[in-house]
Amino acid sequence: MYENNDQLTANKVLILHILDKLNMFVSELYLTEVILAPGLVNYFSMQQAVAQLVSMGMIDRILDSNGLPVYCVTNKGREIASSLSYMIAGGLGARYDRYIDENIDRISSKMNTNSDVFEDERGNYYVRCYVREGTNCIVDLKIPVGSRKAACAICEAWKVNSTKMYLELTELFYKYGKIN
Repeated sequence: MYENNDQLTANKVLILHILDKLNMFVSELYLTEVILAPGLVNYFSMQQAVAQLVSMGMIDRILDSNGLPVYCVTNKGREIASSLSYMIAGGLGARYDRYIDENIDRISSKMNTNSDVFEDERGNYYVRCYVREGTNCIVDLKIPVGSRKAACAICEAWKVNSTKMYLELTELFYKYGKIN
């Protein structure tokens, strides 16, 4: 999983640095994406390092309002990352900083507004559309659909038009609920 303890420690420092730089609650999916995207850390090393950082109190792993895990660096983790920053100085840290700087808007947007397609054990497809603010899901819709193709189309529409779609849905609820 890793070549030696120094590499594992450097991976931990890197993960703390990434979470500190992102400065937001990050889902497991997007934390994994950010760490693996530059291709310098493997999945198993990342999982091991994250688990150890959580158990050491350097990363908080909390459940959002839907029960899904999100991660953020603790003050203790920030202090350790700062004191050991020399371990990721130069190319490693710079490569991740560049990746985050180039993708922060996309990452933030995906963390706050997103949609997913999933299939249940009977082969039925669903779309989950949500808007998150920190650890709170302020919109969370689960919609059954007829096909994967339809689910993907809804996901794309939500990603592009979530604000408009949310307002239109709210207006429909008000209309049919006879709320003035």
